[in-house]
Amino acid sequence: MFVSFNREEDGLLGSMDFVEHLTKHECDEIDSAHVLEMVGFASDEPNSQMTPAGLPIRIPTTGNFLGVLANGDSAAAMNHVLRQAKSYLPDFPTFGLHVLLGFEKFLPVLLRSDHAPFWKHRIPSVMWTDTSEFRNPHYHKESDLPETLNYTFLRQVTQLVIATVMNAKH
Repeated sequence: MFVSFNREEDGLLGSMDFVEHLTKHECDEIDSAHVLEMVGFASDEPNSQMTPAGLPIRIPTTGNFLGVLANGDSAAAMNHVLRQAKSYLPDFPTFGLHVLLGFEKFLPVLLRSDHAPFWKHRIPSVMWTDTSEFRNPHYHKESDLPETLNYTFLRQVTQLVIATVMNAKH
């Protein structure tokens, strides 16, 4: 199933509504949800990447990598993504952050996207991100235009999505 959500900027209303209306059977049938959150901006400039305050891992200071975020229920799905990246796109830098034991409650920036309602309902979900405003100087500004995106990076994200879906257990 492929689903697009609106109203993310309004408190995740679209994804919350979707998840809250799933039946128990439908929830159980979801292997994992993959949320693409800001996946088109990358820079090879040194020091183009900032780190959210309190993030428990070190990330590169060059903003040319894909971040993948998972909680305890989603670890297997994130590990699958990372294996696909290593196998199919070995030169595409991809880093995972495994959020353990409710740590996201102490770092609210980790719950700002449409994966959060899935986590709340214990449905495995992985967020894919270019890290938004921690890299993209155009984030939520009038200058956020198609020509500011990195289409090579976006193509690699798309290739990784395809590899992840095609090699998922069915």
